[in-house]
This record gives sequence, C-alpha cells and structure tokens, in this order.
Amino acid sequence: MGRITLRSLALGALVFEAAAWGQQGTSTAPQQPSGDILQEVIVTAQKRSENLQNVPIALTALSADQLAQAGVSSTTDLGLVTPALIVVNQAGNLLPHIRGIGTTAFGAGFENPVAVYVDGIYLAASNASLLTLNNIAQVEVLKGPQGTLYGRNATGGLIQISTKDPQAAFSGSAELGYGNYQTAVMKAYVTGPVVGDKLVADLAVSASHQGQGYGTNLFNGQDVYQTDRDLAARSKWLWTPADGTSVRFIADYEESAGSQYTTFKVAPGTQPQFVPPVSALGNWDFDANIQPHDAFKGGGGSLRIDQEVGFANFSSITAYRRSQQVLAFDGDGTPTDIESLDPITEDDRQFTQELQLTSARSGPLQWVAGVFYMHGDAKDDPITANFGAPFVYPFVPSPAPPFFLVPPLANTAVFGEEKTNSWAVYGQSTLAITDADHLTLGLRYTADHRSLSASETGALASGIPGVPNIPIYPLSPNPFVPAAPINQSRTFTKPTWRVAFDHRFSDEILGYVSYNRGFKSGGFNAGVPTDAPYNSEVLDAYEIGLKTDLWDRRVRLNTAAYYYDYKNIQVGHFVQGNIGYYNGAAAKIYGMDADLEVLVTHDLTLTAGASWIHDRYSSFPNALFFTPNPAGGNIPSLASAAGNRLPLTPDATFNLSADYRYPLPGGGHLGLNATYSYSDGYVFSPDNILRQPAFSMVNAAISWTAPGDRFTTTLWGKNLSNEAVANAILESALGSLAAYQQPRTYGVTVGVKF
Repeated sequence: MGRITLRSLALGALVFEAAAWGQQGTSTAPQQPSGDILQEVIVTAQKRSENLQNVPIALTALSADQLAQAGVSSTTDLGLVTPALIVVNQAGNLLPHIRGIGTTAFGAGFENPVAVYVDGIYLAASNASLLTLNNIAQVEVLKGPQGTLYGRNATGGLIQISTKDPQAAFSGSAELGYGNYQTAVMKAYVTGPVVGDKLVADLAVSASHQGQGYGTNLFNGQDVYQTDRDLAARSKWLWTPADGTSVRFIADYEESAGSQYTTFKVAPGTQPQFVPPVSALGNWDFDANIQPHDAFKGGGGSLRIDQEVGFANFSSITAYRRSQQVLAFDGDGTPTDIESLDPITEDDRQFTQELQLTSARSGPLQWVAGVFYMHGDAKDDPITANFGAPFVYPFVPSPAPPFFLVPPLANTAVFGEEKTNSWAVYGQSTLAITDADHLTLGLRYTADHRSLSASETGALASGIPGVPNIPIYPLSPNPFVPAAPINQSRTFTKPTWRVAFDHRFSDEILGYVSYNRGFKSGGFNAGVPTDAPYNSEVLDAYEIGLKTDLWDRRVRLNTAAYYYDYKNIQVGHFVQGNIGYYNGAAAKIYGMDADLEVLVTHDLTLTAGASWIHDRYSSFPNALFFTPNPAGGNIPSLASAAGNRLPLTPDATFNLSADYRYPLPGGGHLGLNATYSYSDGYVFSPDNILRQPAFSMVNAAISWTAPGDRFTTTLWGKNLSNEAVANAILESALGSLAAYQQPRTYGVTVGVKF
C-alpha cells in the first residue's frame, strides 16, 4: 500500500506541474535573448523522423559531438550521460540495465532484455554489442518497454545507434591519440561520390593498442587488463537511382584481443575455498596461475531499401551477422590450481528480415505496420572447465551406501547449441483527436520457436604419470558410456501492446501517459543443459511524463515517472563456471528520471540527468543465496529474496556536463568540457550480499581548434578520481570473483578535417 501511495503522489505531482505550466503558457516566462535557442533534436523512436519533444516516450538522445565532448567512446560509457542507464561489461558481454530491467547473465542463445540496434539492425549476441563508437550520428536510449515497434527483447528499453550517411561532397577526418598505459588510438573517416551524386559511400576505421596493462598478474609478472588490439571498420553505400528510392548497403567488422574482459580476482573481503587466506591486492592487480585472455571477432552486412509508394513509405531491412568469442580465465582467482575456464568458445549467427510500411501523408492518422523474422544459431563450442586436485566427480553412481570415492575430476566440456526462429507482426497508429490531443495504440504478436541440442564430455584424472585420463559422459545414466545428445524444443508466444495519450498544453509543453507491455521469450540453458527451460518474462509499465521547452527555448526539461510490474524474471547463476538461467518470480519497480539541457550563453551549455528508483523483489521464494563460509568459499542455499533489491539498480544516479567554447581573438577557439556522474551503488545478485559501493566519475577535456576548424588538439582525462568500479561480482560455492572498469586514463588527441 505504501508503494502505491508513493507512486500516486509522484504521478500526481507531475500532472499538477503540467497543468500549472500549461495555464501559465509562455507569457510569464522570464524574457531571454531570442538569438540563441536549443536546437531541435530529430529522433526515430517511433520508426519515423520526429521532433524529440513531440514523442510521448522517455528517451535520451545524444549527438556525436555530445558523446565526444563527454568522453564517451564506446557503448560501455553510455551510462555516464544517460539517467537510469547502467552499463557493465562482463567477460566481454555488454549488459545494460534501464530502470532496473536487465540481466547479469550471458551465454549462447541468451539475449538481453535491453535491446541494442545499429542502423535499424538488432544485435542478438551481447558480446557483439560491445562497440567502439566511431562514425556515429546519434545515439537514442529509449526507456521502458518498446514491445510494439521493436519487440525483440526490448522489455526494459533499447539503445539505438545511428551512423552517418555518406555524402556526395568529398570530405573526411582523422585522429591520432596517445595516452597513459602506452595506449595508441587511430580513427579515420572518409566519404564522397562513387558515381556522381547517385552513388556515394564512406569508410570509417579505428584501431587501438594498449602496450601496458592496468594491472599485473603477480603469479607470472605479466600484464592484465590489457587490450592488445581493437580494430573496427564500417562502410556504408547509398544509392539513390530515382526520386523516392534509396538503397543502403552496410558492411562492418570488429576484432579485439587481450585480457581486458577476463581478469577476475578474488572479490575484496572474501576468501575462496581450498586455499589459505588471500592477501589484499591492488584493485587492478591479480594473482592467479591462469593468465586471462579474451578474443572477439565479428561483423556482418545489411541491405536497406526505402521506396515511396504514394500512400506510404515501404522499407525492407535484411541483415546477416556472425560473431565469435574465445575466453580463458581463472575460476578461483588464486595461484592454486583449483578451477579454470579455458577455453570458453561461443559462436553466434543471425539472419533478420523486416518489412515495414509507414504512412506518408500528413493528416490526423499516422501509422506504421510491419513484419519481422529472425533466425539465430548460438553455440557453446565448448565451455571447458578444468579442475585441480580438490575436486571429485559427484555423479558416479554407487550400488548402495557408503558411496565410494572416485579419482579427481580433471575437466568437463559442454557443447550446447540453441536455435531460434522468431516471427512477429506489428502495427501502431496515432490519431489526432484534436490539435492538442493524440491517442496512440499499438499491438505486436510474437512467436519464438527455440530448440536445444547439447552434450557433455569430461575426464577423471588417472593420477598416474603416463596413464591417460578416464573419459566420462556426465549426461549419460552411466557416466562411463556415451549417451545421445539432449534434444528439446519449445515455442513461446505472446502479444505485446502500447496505449498512450498525449496532450500539448502549449507550444512548449507536452504531457503524456502510457501503458506498455514488454515480453522476453523463454529458452534453454545451453551451458547447463540439465537445467529446466526458463519461461518468458513479462513487464507491464505505466508511465506519465512531461516534455518542456522553457525560457524562449533556452531550457529543455523532460521528466517521467513510472511504475513497473515485472513477472517471471530471468535470473542467471553459475554452475562450475557455466551460466544457467532460472525464473525469479516477480518484482515491483517505481521511480522518476529527468533530462535537462540549458543554453546558458551562446558559448556555454549545461546538460544534466537524474534518476531515482525504488526496486524490490515482491516474490522470489527459491532464490539462490551464496553465504560466505568462514572457512572459505560460499555456502549455497535456497531462500526467499522477497524484499531484496534487483541487480545493477542504484537508488539514485546523477550526471552533469558543462561544455564551454571560448572564441580566440585571432580565430579558432578553446573548448572546455567537464562531465560528472554519481551512483549510490548497486548489488550484483538477488542475495544482495556483495555490493558495489557508491562512486563518482569525472571526465574532462580541453581542446584547441585552429582558425577554419580544420585542426584540433585535445587533452583529455577519464575517471580522474580513479574510482574502482566493479564490472562484475560473480558468486559460486568456490568463492566470489570481481572484475573492474578502467582506472584513471589520460592522454592527447590530434585531429584534422578535410
């Protein structure tokens, strides 16, 4: 009852604020100079180009300039400048959370409930969403379920990245940078005509190398948290054979290698099982007998055809993508040979096809309709766990008690393949009831057919030099006799919808209310094939918001309050280094967030964002708890997590950026930027035992641009407060491991435009 009352008060406050401002209009606003105003922001959140302030959806839109000024260079940095968005990277997998909706699990066939799109293409694999932001036009972060127009696992929202279109006039840019930890970065972009102005193309490339790691593996003296190489290339071709017709072909490729994503150490304040007490180390140092390693390569191609057909615009979007990831890391984080995961090999392929019709004519009714198909093939090929002497194989049957002991377990290898065939049909329309009132109705129906094929092999250590290990087959009734692979299939279907009403109180103020349902289908545990299938999760979201342009459009303030009813939450857990998934009953989430932009003067702009969230599991009777064991490791148990917080959901976050441009007397200008972000911390698992404490991050840059805006030199720094912020805290019976985001980095970048 208390939660509902607080939600009602928050929503009521926004309604009162909208009504009050609507009555005031613009006549009582302080008079400001009319020469400078905030620029109109065009977004495609509803699959058509619209003014941000006319879209009844809570979203943050960031231009390429805004991202660069704030020091945002990859998708992992987006949380610094987006309220209610938390982004972590676990073992090379991007795991975004929006308003408490997300996951800490990853693996073959498991998709995130916050979707990532690049140029309208859905990226199913979370490791393929870890992107360097080069050649970016704009990033839109849509908050709340987008189950109608996007559907595919946009339960919590989505991150939509748009790249630049090529131009008919030849132009380009290049950057060279060097920073601490012997980090060298190169970026280049070129665009121009191929066949007059009918066929134009561009090419964007980036490369980086980090010669020194952020830390050291004390076991062997080698560097850790190091990026040996990160290479990316993207090319877009635009053909306009006739008026009303355009064809875009895009090809991209990215490759990286190092130990940036797989350096897991013993979590501070914990002790692993089977070893003497572990001494505290520096945040980015490490002491383990396995040298971590990660490698990724992936890319794809897409073809988009847009054709005006009189009453509507027709679009066809076809895409194929493939990514491969290989990981190796120490499963216990100690110098003792207890457990290692080496290798973990994942191979993901996807094909998507979308056909879409969008109303073309202006009028009281605007609509969009389409069909979507995806085929996904994700493999663990394999997940290999290697064990030291403390382990014994737990599954060998014995005729009767007392159960006999067997030789130590040497290794296991899980081969799992999950295939997905997804079909969806959708439609959404917006009716202008009056000039000021609009009603939006949307409906989508999705059917996901998933199938699993899995097997597992292993070996018992012979313990005798020269004698080979003993093969075993853990999925077989008799583990010494091979068994047929596990083969299962299941279909998940669900309608999702959107209902929204918006009212324009004045030219400067829009208010809206909405009800949305989001859905993420269930599936199978490719990494732990003996686990039961997990079911679909569903989110019902209620939201009220305001979009305002104030003081002669020098201040833009967008606010929203929401209440979420989240059911059948998909939760990850670790089993001997493998990740499994199960459903975690239900949760209630409510909160408020806001985006603010202020044009203080012609040369000074302030942007800010804030979020407040109250999140609790309302029912979770069989949650997996890992209670620290004083003797080392954790004691696993099942208990109720009702009343506990959801992972990666801070109660409060805040960000503030100041961007100042100072014109120089002889031409050119200086640029100053400072970006501050605060989080009051979060947990990583439903048991709420281990927590990332509150932290603040500061990025700053000072740049000089020569007369004519051709040459630029920038001094920059990121995480200047040198905060140790956990990317992951992983719990298991063996112990708890932690991995960290980047420490303080700084450097210089020189750029040229031509």
